[in-house]
Amino acid sequence: MNLSNFGITPTRVKVLIGVGVLAVAIISFNPFSNNDAGERQVVQTLSGDLDVRFTPGLYFSGFFSKVTTYPNNVTIQVSSREHISPDADYHMLPHMGTFSEGDAATLSHTTKWDLPSDKSKMIDLHKTYTNINNLMTTTLLMYQKQIASYSTQRMSSEAHYSGGQSQLNEYFQDQLRNGQVLLITETKTRLLEDGSTKTYIQVQEKLDEKGNIKRSVSDIQEYGIVASFASIDEVIYDDRIYEKLKAKIDAASDEATAKQELITAQQEALTEKAKGEKLIAKTKATEEADELQEVIRARKAKLVAAENLEQAKLDAAAKLVLKEAEAKGDKLKVAAGLTPLEAASIEMETRIGVARELAKANVPNIVIGGGDGGANPMEAVGIKYLMDINDKLSKRK
Repeated sequence: MNLSNFGITPTRVKVLIGVGVLAVAIISFNPFSNNDAGERQVVQTLSGDLDVRFTPGLYFSGFFSKVTTYPNNVTIQVSSREHISPDADYHMLPHMGTFSEGDAATLSHTTKWDLPSDKSKMIDLHKTYTNINNLMTTTLLMYQKQIASYSTQRMSSEAHYSGGQSQLNEYFQDQLRNGQVLLITETKTRLLEDGSTKTYIQVQEKLDEKGNIKRSVSDIQEYGIVASFASIDEVIYDDRIYEKLKAKIDAASDEATAKQELITAQQEALTEKAKGEKLIAKTKATEEADELQEVIRARKAKLVAAENLEQAKLDAAAKLVLKEAEAKGDKLKVAAGLTPLEAASIEMETRIGVARELAKANVPNIVIGGGDGGANPMEAVGIKYLMDINDKLSKRK
C-alpha cells in the first residue's frame, strides 16, 4: 500500500509518533493531581515518601508520583438481594448468627465506615491495605460480620424476640466502635414457680481488675476507622426457633391468664373477706354501742340511786334534827315556863277532863268499907285524886 496516495508521508508519520510519545510523557510525568470532594488521596513520590491530600481541588503532587484515591467513607451492606441499596459500596448476602442459648438466625446489617482523618493513621492504613477494595473485603466486611455474631451471643433469642431489638443494635454499634467485648458464659439453673427447674446460659462481660469491660482491639480501632452508622436490619430465626418461641408465648399466655384468674379470684376473696370483716365490725360496733349505752344507763341509775340515798339520809337527818330541835324547844319551854295562852289552854283542857270524870263518879259523903251500900275504896281514892287536882287548879288562880 502506498501511503503517499493518502497524503501520509514519512515526515508526517514521524510527527504523529512524536506527538503520541509526548502525550504519554506528559500524562506519565504530570506533576499535578486533582482531588474530588468526598475523597482523599495518598501521594507516593518518586523517592517513596507518602503524603495525604484531604482537601478537594488541584494540587502539586510531584513528578513521577503515584496517587491512590480513597473515599472518605464507605457503606457495607449485608442483606438479601431484594434489599440491596444502590448507594452501598459493597454488598454481601446475609450470614448466620447464634444467640446465647444456641439458637441460630440469619442476620442482615448495614454499616457506614468513616476512614481516619489523621494523616499518620491514613498513611499507616495505606501501607497495610494499599487500596479501598482490599480494606473493605479483608477487614471492614469481616469485622462487621464478626461483631454482628458477637452481639447476638450476648442475649437469648427469647429476649430478642420479646423486645430486645434495640439492645441488640446497641451491642452491635458499641463493639464496632470500641472493640469486641470479651464474654464469660455460665450454665445455671433456676427454680420455676411450679417447682420445676430450668437450665439456662448466663452471659456476662469480662471485667479487668479496675472493673472496666475487657475488649479485643482490632485494626479498626488501631487505624481510627469509625462506624458512624450501624444497624441490625433484620433477624430471621430458624424455623425451630419460631416453634419454640410460639410454644413459650403460648405457655406464657396461659400462665398470664392463669395468674390473672388467680389474681381475680384472690381479689374476689379479699373483697368478700373485707365485706365480712366490715359486717363483723359493724355488728361489733353496734353491740358495743348498745352495751355502752346499757353501762351508761346502769351507771346513771346507780348514781341516781346513790344520790337518792344520800338525799334520803339528808332528809332523815334533817327530820331528826328538826325533832331534836322541837324536843329541845319543848324542854326549853317547859323549863322556861309556858306562855299565858299555852298555860290557860292546858289548864282549860285539864279542868274539862277532871270535870268530865267527876261527873261520871258517884261521890258519897262517907266512905264505909266492907258494906254493900258503900263506895269502893279504890274508887274513892280515884275520886279523891281528881278532887285534889281540881282543888289545886282552883288555888292557882
